[in-house]
Amino acid sequence: MILRPALFVLALGTAGAPALAQTTPQTTPQTTPRGAAPTALDQTRPYAGPDAYRDQRALPDPADRDALLRTRGEAYRRAGDDKQTEEELRATRALNDEIAARNALADKADAAARLDYDAALARHQIAVRQTEEQARAAAEATRAAQDRYDRD
Repeated sequence: MILRPALFVLALGTAGAPALAQTTPQTTPQTTPRGAAPTALDQTRPYAGPDAYRDQRALPDPADRDALLRTRGEAYRRAGDDKQTEEELRATRALNDEIAARNALADKADAAARLDYDAALARHQIAVRQTEEQARAAAEATRAAQDRYDRD
């Protein structure tokens, strides 16, 4: 088979590209102030990721949910049923029923998948035991044949 030189060079180039990419140092262009010319140092400085140890802000107590929501700028206050209209209550009940139905359906699907998995696992274990028994029987037969050969 004759390989054309252009295809050969292309094949060598694509095959060597990952190795070349691994040996090239990773650099990212750093931003310079507006109007300033980029320096050689900006072009060659390696990427420095964020330092997790420098961020030493005090974190709110995770047990205090309201404080956590306030720090995120959110607040949850459940309105009483008496402040909702009948239409809003009906819509809420319908949504809750739909979510409960979806959850029940997902639970049934999970149970069915678990049964399928258990059945497949049992079939696999039976196949493994049968294969091991066949291999053991074959090894014993080979050993017995070798013993007979050695006696003869």
